[in-house]
Amino acid sequence: MPDQTPILSLPMIMPAQAQKHVTHNEALRILDVAVQLAVTNRTRTTPPASPAIADRYIVAVGATGGWAGQDGRIAVFTVDGWDFVQPKAGWQAHVIADAQIVVFNGTGWEVPNASAAPSTVPVFGVNATADITNRLTVSSPAVLLNHEGAGHQVKVNKAGVANSASLLFQTAFSGRAELGLLGSDAFTLKVSSDGTSFAEALRATGPAGHVTLPGGVLASGFTLRDGTDVTKTATFVLSGITTGTMRSFTLPNTSGEIAVLAGTQSFAGAKTFAGGMTVSGGFALTGAAGSFGTAATAAVYGVGVGATASGAVKAVDIATGGVAGSTTVVTVGSSVAGALGSITLHAPLVTFGPAVAAVAMDTAALTAGSVGLGAVAGAAQRLAVASATTRFTHDGAGHQMQVNKSGGADTASLQFQSALAGRGEIGLIGSNNLELRVSADGSAWQSALVAGTGGQVTLPQPVVMGAQGADPAVPVNGMIWQNSATGQIRAQVGGVTRAIDAQMNVPYLVPVAGDYVLTTTGAGGGATTTLAGAAARVDLFPFIARSDSAIDRLAVNVTTAVAAALCKIVVYAADANGRPATLIVESADLDCATVGIKTASVALTLRQGITYWLGVRHSSTATLSAWALGATPDINGGAPSTAARKVLRRTVTYATAAPSPWVFSAAEINSASATAIWARVV
Repeated sequence: MPDQTPILSLPMIMPAQAQKHVTHNEALRILDVAVQLAVTNRTRTTPPASPAIADRYIVAVGATGGWAGQDGRIAVFTVDGWDFVQPKAGWQAHVIADAQIVVFNGTGWEVPNASAAPSTVPVFGVNATADITNRLTVSSPAVLLNHEGAGHQVKVNKAGVANSASLLFQTAFSGRAELGLLGSDAFTLKVSSDGTSFAEALRATGPAGHVTLPGGVLASGFTLRDGTDVTKTATFVLSGITTGTMRSFTLPNTSGEIAVLAGTQSFAGAKTFAGGMTVSGGFALTGAAGSFGTAATAAVYGVGVGATASGAVKAVDIATGGVAGSTTVVTVGSSVAGALGSITLHAPLVTFGPAVAAVAMDTAALTAGSVGLGAVAGAAQRLAVASATTRFTHDGAGHQMQVNKSGGADTASLQFQSALAGRGEIGLIGSNNLELRVSADGSAWQSALVAGTGGQVTLPQPVVMGAQGADPAVPVNGMIWQNSATGQIRAQVGGVTRAIDAQMNVPYLVPVAGDYVLTTTGAGGGATTTLAGAAARVDLFPFIARSDSAIDRLAVNVTTAVAAALCKIVVYAADANGRPATLIVESADLDCATVGIKTASVALTLRQGITYWLGVRHSSTATLSAWALGATPDINGGAPSTAARKVLRRTVTYATAAPSPWVFSAAEINSASATAIWARVV
């Protein structure tokens, strides 16, 4: 009889087995993990810091620490710690973090192919219910049928000539227009006002491709256009035909011009009209030369001088023709020396066409109440310019733009806008001080800079310095910058680059290469004490570097050795709250089986004014030198206490990597002294 089930490998109770409850409970444990399997995530390679009973994870590839060697297995946290279950091919798990199902393929977990779909289905509805008639039903704002390659073709097929293959357009599921092969092989367009009675609007038949319009064409919607110049059009007006009357027009079998009774007409060649000519519509003179109004005596000539009825628009065009590459010259007024004259424009609006490149006036002075260049000027904006750029250039050596105001309490400024709402303004704003101000909404303004008449500059708001990846190559005295690589605000003063740091109130000697720096604050005294270690214990304490120092050694002093005892030195960066965060350095093992100074090789740069957390990890109970309580700062947090707060103490298995990030907990604050650590400067 086998001792395990073939599918889930559940242990089976054997005949005459003692302590059957152990086997039974083990089977229940495996079922509790595998049945309705749901895991928190499948991305962790190390156990979480504070798991809850029954928490389950799929161990990610490359697991370390307490999960080392358990890649791909299901980790479950029990009262006895972490337990692991080996999945079998085909097991499924719901990953809560990803909201998806994963399947174990025998070697790893993968997301099943959700894109696979059956090649044939009887009906298919997309956001809608399909039926036996509408076997494909789609409900959406739009349907996209895209090409795969050069193009895309939609085919609507029918069984025979007498059937229909069409597109039906509906309103409230009632047909209004149908396009396609409707009961024949002629391409047809039909329309309906009620979905029942359809009228044929267009029919195209082969093989010649002739088109018929059975319903006719409304004159209001039909225009003939020239095949070469589409601006040439002709329309038909039927207002002169009596209601209910049909007229037939036969084109004459002749070539030539047809004179019309009204409208504009052009005549080729010379034409003679006896007597005067009155044209109620218009006429065109197509000769290469012509004159209108040639009297040498006093005369009055009018073009478009007839009274225009109220509400009507009269257009008078002069030399508006031409083709690309041609030149049109319009001369108004006498060019003879001594001949006087004037031109008066009564129209309130004069428009230059888009082809006008320049208006040359030589030395003429131009005076206008308002000028708009690409924009509309008005009483508030007498000069309005709409263009990509505006240039004010010199006429001589230089150019000065002057913005004048009436008095000191007025404003003379340049305002920069977004969507016609002010966002930035510079100038004399309500005073004679030069001010720069900004706005987020065009209503409320913040002053950013004020320069008084004495030359003093005031910055009413905090100054934000842009991040610099490194110190300037050649800084000058008075220069201030933010070094993003070191996390410091630095300044050049007296030819020396200094970090601006409030911690520089403690006397300090800048170390030279080979000196050891004490990781104390210098705020308290007293000789070093000792501190006994404990297996798997970590003690951290804060330290602020008082100069930029490159470190190549970290050292501790063993005062009482313990056989086979080891320790490691760790360094953490601080977060925005000054608490330990990311692990920077974890040294190699240091031998605590003998007394004396123990050093570890590191490559580390401590930056002035930056808080670091230093500490020691113990594998055993060796005793190390410790700083006097007054030599290290107290740690804030937790409940009120009369004891010194000097270290953060945590138990972490020595064989595992130091935690990163640390994740601060006030409960770990301890009154023990900080282990003495020295740092050697390169």
